[in-house]
Amino acid sequence: MNPRHWSAMPPDLPSLTRICQTEETALRAIFEDIAAAFVPPFDAKIRARIASLLTLAEPRRYALQRAHSFHLHAPDLHALPMHAPERQYFHAVLRHLRLYPAAITRLTTALTQRPVPLFPPAPPPYGAAAQTLALHSRTWDRMHAHLSPHTPNLYHDTPGHHGDLPYPSTDFLRYAIAARRICLAMDKHAPAFLDVGCGIGLKVFQAAELFAQADGLEYEPAHAATGQAMMQRGGWPDARIFHADALSFDRYGDYDVLYVYKPMYGDALEQMEARLIGQAQPGTLLIAPYTDFTTRFESLGCTRIEGFLYSIRPPKSLPAILKRARKIGCALPARPKNGYAEDGFLAPLHLALRRWGHGD
Repeated sequence: MNPRHWSAMPPDLPSLTRICQTEETALRAIFEDIAAAFVPPFDAKIRARIASLLTLAEPRRYALQRAHSFHLHAPDLHALPMHAPERQYFHAVLRHLRLYPAAITRLTTALTQRPVPLFPPAPPPYGAAAQTLALHSRTWDRMHAHLSPHTPNLYHDTPGHHGDLPYPSTDFLRYAIAARRICLAMDKHAPAFLDVGCGIGLKVFQAAELFAQADGLEYEPAHAATGQAMMQRGGWPDARIFHADALSFDRYGDYDVLYVYKPMYGDALEQMEARLIGQAQPGTLLIAPYTDFTTRFESLGCTRIEGFLYSIRPPKSLPAILKRARKIGCALPARPKNGYAEDGFLAPLHLALRRWGHGD
């Protein structure tokens, strides 16, 4: 039925359904093209391409809105029960239309925003933001002490091994979020993280929010068991805590981001560093927040990115990768249970936004 005749002849519900399905199919195809074009860094050519596609989407959206509004006047609608599939379909169309403005705003913001530093400036030391971060770290340290099977201590009974030492969680998250953005800039969209000497696994627990796979290895059996139980209770069944010795572990090359915070000292620490770096793939990111490593990272083939974040045998394109990473968003990755089916024709756009750190 031609939409121009609707005012004279209200269409029936099946006709309106077909019209909506046609417009949704056309809109989804447009947003699939937008998603394919949405690849940072967003130069003028990409922005122009996406703008032209959005221009094509607007009349389709208008036609879909009009068809949806007319269904309310269809005589056969009022005879249907509230949970009839036909009613549910039009409710879904309205949901997708309501998502449209916010999705376009997020798209436009991502295309036009200035580069975002990998490490944002620290807030004033005694301001509310800084004190909030300090309280966050202090609370996590207390939780670490409460959950640990043994009182956190500097030295383990085994010579050369430190005990379960906490590192400030807010500092860790700054490095972890930067590492994730760099992984995305290297087109690693399912990065794997390993905490070497993870203790009870609180950093693994946090990393599971950022990385597709988050694991930890721990020398002390009781700590490893506590950590694995916490992963299960916390809703991270795929996160793993290995009971293993870092000096004999042979799977460092399986990970894109490695985190090490003084699980050992002296010769044992240097042996562990050499083993880890020797197995790691070129370009692997290493978070090593302790001063000993700052004196020898260059001799081990590492390049400092910033602070305690390093690249192991970095590619020559590292400067370009870091530049690209600053155009990638900081949004946490969403973890859907239904494949974003609720997004309808906007699903390709939402997936692309989330893929590059600009989603909700």
